[in-house]
Amino acid sequence: MDDIVFSLDPGSIRTGWAVMQFPEQLIEAGLILPDKVRAESEFRIAAMCRDLRQLLNKWQPETIVIEWTSGKVGKRRHKGSGAGLGVHGAATGALWQTCEAWRYSLPIEQQLEFKILLVRENVWTHSVPKEDRIAAVANLFPQYKPEDDRGGDIADALGLGLWYLREQRVILAGST
Repeated sequence: MDDIVFSLDPGSIRTGWAVMQFPEQLIEAGLILPDKVRAESEFRIAAMCRDLRQLLNKWQPETIVIEWTSGKVGKRRHKGSGAGLGVHGAATGALWQTCEAWRYSLPIEQQLEFKILLVRENVWTHSVPKEDRIAAVANLFPQYKPEDDRGGDIADALGLGLWYLREQRVILAGST
């Protein structure tokens, strides 16, 4: 019951990640950034998938929790057209599939114990505004620095990891 949880807030320009352990211990967190932010989306996403594989190899988590798109990404930012949704969805899917491929690179006995959960943002955030989520994470984890997290991607990875540890881990443990 002391497994390593790796949580991921995917994006096509930056992806927040956190490594946590029960009960609410933050081990490390950060951003996966593309080699070149202005590169075409497919090159940014490929670079982030490469770096995600390196993080998974380093931390060897037993559980990965990934924020899944609700289908509403980019609608406010792009004057209602949702122009960013396709690229965001591609990034989310590519990062998820990187996690799945990593799972199947493990020995079969580890694969059987391994979990990947896809969680819609509105499920784990309970519609709490991003600014409030950032403040809550900063209060819980003094090592988290909001000024180094433009966009709150690390905060969301931390929040998602906490949601899993607090709510879902207890539910999943009770069902076995």
